[in-house]
Amino acid sequence: MANLDMLFEQWLEGKPLSDAQRQQLNADPEYAVMMVQAQHWQMQSREHQQAPVPKWDRESTLEPQPRFSKRNNFAAWAIAASVVVCSLAVLLVPDNTRDSALMAQLAKQTQLLQSQQKQIDQLQNIITAQNELQQQQMYQLTKEAITTGRVERQEDITNLITYIKTQRAQDQAYLRMQLNDLAEQVQEQPMTAIARN
Repeated sequence: MANLDMLFEQWLEGKPLSDAQRQQLNADPEYAVMMVQAQHWQMQSREHQQAPVPKWDRESTLEPQPRFSKRNNFAAWAIAASVVVCSLAVLLVPDNTRDSALMAQLAKQTQLLQSQQKQIDQLQNIITAQNELQQQQMYQLTKEAITTGRVERQEDITNLITYIKTQRAQDQAYLRMQLNDLAEQVQEQPMTAIARN
């Protein structure tokens, strides 16, 4: 494509191209159309002849106007005065529509801020209520845990005391049996054997 651009530029500048280069340009549809158009414009420029300007009396058709006339001075002063008056009107007269629009915007912003403040207050009240409820629930859970712990400890202590009493009763029964067995053994032995032991 860059090669075709370069060939087309050379052809436009009037540099001679070989037949192969011309065939390359004509083979590309885009460059072929551009070459036809360029040839058409070149032919138009060669055939163009300047037409002479017709002679006519310029002074009779256009009336000469003085540089400064009363009418021109008055128009200039009128335009200047209207610009000054318009400027003063814009600068000095308060724009009620702009002010009222600003006031309306300010009122909307104020209402929006108030509604947002109410929402914030409501959220803070909800958060405070939730915190109090959570504290009460935590207190209740702690109290129940302590009470449950006390009851469980009391049950454990009662079970331990019952176990100790049962063990003690069993131990005493066992000691009685051993003492009874000893007593029977002692009674069955003659007195001489007891003295030796």
